[in-house]
Amino acid sequence: MKVEAGKTSSARIYRPDIDGLRSIAIVSVVLYHAGVPWISGGFTGVDIFFVISGYLIGGHIFSDLHAGGFSFLNFYRLRAKRILPAFYAMLAIITVAALFLLSPFEAQEFGKSALTATLSVSNIYFWRHSSYFDTQNTLSPMLMTWSLGVEEQFYAVIPVLMVLLARVRRNLVLPLILIVCVVSFAYACFDLPTHPTAVFYFLPARAWELGVGVALAVAGFSKKRTILPALVTEAGGILGAALMLVPVFMLTADSHFPGQGALSTVLGTALIIALPQSWVNRRLLSFPALVFIGRISYSWYLWHWPLLAFIRVVAGGSLPPVPAAGAVAVSLGLAIASYFFIEQPFRKSRRAPAPLLIRYALLSSVFLAACAGIWLTHGIPRRFPNLPEIDNAKEVLNSDACMVREGTDKPNHSQDCYPSSTSRPAAALWGDSHAAALAPALRQIANSEGYELVRFNKSFCRPLGVADDLRRPVSSKMDECLRFNRFALDQMQADRRVRIVIIANAWGHVISQPAGIQSSGGAVAVRDLATRMLASNQDVFRFLEASISLLQRNGKQVILLDDVPTFDLDPTSLVWTGWIPVRRAIADRLGLLNRSGSELPSPMRAPANALATTLLKIVVSDLPGTTMVDTKRPFCGQNGQCAFREGGTMLYLDPQHLTPDGARLALEHFHLRSAAPGDGG
Repeated sequence: MKVEAGKTSSARIYRPDIDGLRSIAIVSVVLYHAGVPWISGGFTGVDIFFVISGYLIGGHIFSDLHAGGFSFLNFYRLRAKRILPAFYAMLAIITVAALFLLSPFEAQEFGKSALTATLSVSNIYFWRHSSYFDTQNTLSPMLMTWSLGVEEQFYAVIPVLMVLLARVRRNLVLPLILIVCVVSFAYACFDLPTHPTAVFYFLPARAWELGVGVALAVAGFSKKRTILPALVTEAGGILGAALMLVPVFMLTADSHFPGQGALSTVLGTALIIALPQSWVNRRLLSFPALVFIGRISYSWYLWHWPLLAFIRVVAGGSLPPVPAAGAVAVSLGLAIASYFFIEQPFRKSRRAPAPLLIRYALLSSVFLAACAGIWLTHGIPRRFPNLPEIDNAKEVLNSDACMVREGTDKPNHSQDCYPSSTSRPAAALWGDSHAAALAPALRQIANSEGYELVRFNKSFCRPLGVADDLRRPVSSKMDECLRFNRFALDQMQADRRVRIVIIANAWGHVISQPAGIQSSGGAVAVRDLATRMLASNQDVFRFLEASISLLQRNGKQVILLDDVPTFDLDPTSLVWTGWIPVRRAIADRLGLLNRSGSELPSPMRAPANALATTLLKIVVSDLPGTTMVDTKRPFCGQNGQCAFREGGTMLYLDPQHLTPDGARLALEHFHLRSAAPGDGG
């Protein structure tokens, strides 16, 4: 028996197996976000959605072009009816919830992300605010909208491209779409090592995933129908399922993804779509329960993430399993309600394209105004007038102009960051954002002892100025960091006013752990881990020693600051939970309130943190004249617990950065004059 691989109108005929594919995608994503450990690559569900979207949208456009009746207005009318009602219903409810649950600082960030989501550019916003896999992003209720931004940008580009190509010559559409796919894939693979976050979030690097679906739909309109033997069809369906599902269980957040890392998922999904007559499609993916989940997948995607994010917010950044399971169940119920009472009624609207699009534009304006209001009023602080002053401390670090960020490889030489019109000696602070958090206290100490403070601070940039032989290739961020550090080191050597160089960093972050080694298993395993980690990280600290030696040869006194304690949970979030009534009630209901009241949690026990301290001590012992200051001791008691606040005063503004008050505590016994060469103090 032989079956057809596809039919001319297949992209316009309802296929239950496509909804079955959607169910695989959404279940993968939801379980991954809920923290199910064996779904380590569940984020690839988004890539499945991309191929499906490309196939359906490409088929819709090319079908209308084939019939000579494509209308941009009608196309966007259908997209608006499909996407916007459920999105705006979710956004309205989540915005109200945010005003009851989030602190002013958190609400301000929510307002920014919701505003960009409404404009369909939240993927760009989240690119600017760090990686999808970063802990901080998991607290944003709008993170899931990044993929909607990619798709909606695709909807803006693909109709124009296909219409233009069809007007030139219709048979050029498929080859040129394939060329775009090749170029996009090549760009993603080439740029992934140097710009991984941009490749993850940007349409140009994701276009090939959507484009494969478009090419598949356009190929379905070919007059030459390919007939495949049944055995080939069945084998192809099984192979496609394997290619699609294996990454769900095998990839991790540390995998090189997307680019070539997404190839298996995309090809597997395309293969399944191309073989509607296979057993996988007809029996497995067309199973009624899977089809139903696929139908509600869009609403489930919208609802599951905000609920999980709010739990993380209440729990200080963690995701307890039982509340996570509850959030998944509640989001499923909300998705079902959204599908039947919002999605379906609005899809049936017969309103003409122009009036319908105008109505949605007006509604969008209302949401834009509301989100902008939350953002521009700094999160409406009047909601919680008695909240501890944490938000201001966060704003101090976030708005610190002396800490340069991604895209800049030169220090800020403004008068505030590098005072030039003075005859006083200077102390230089060199390091990352952990160093920047110490700057307010160091400036006070410096000024009181007759010094200026000059700063060389760059976020996510370890202070290593002699690192030319680091293994290549390096990411663009690391290359930018190396240029920054070389410039900083040259300037500190050349400036005779600089007598003291203070080096601070999140030292544990520069430690890499050898693959295959675990930190559990008794004393022998711990010693083995320490030995292997020491061997694998010697180069990093060799570069640090070389940098210090250069400074010392130029007459600089070098002081190393050990890193402050860091926490698994977000201390400020826990304090906010204790002060915000609705948030406190939820924490109490979920059994999390006792954690919110804890003032002395145990610091993070990552082996890298302890090893970094050991390596710093080795550096100091190898370089006479170098001083090391322990900044952990002021925070931690003999029982191993460390304070993140002192009475009503917050010492931390997140799990690892100090407030100005915390910086003063960390350096309360620190003096520059006792360290400076030739000062006589």
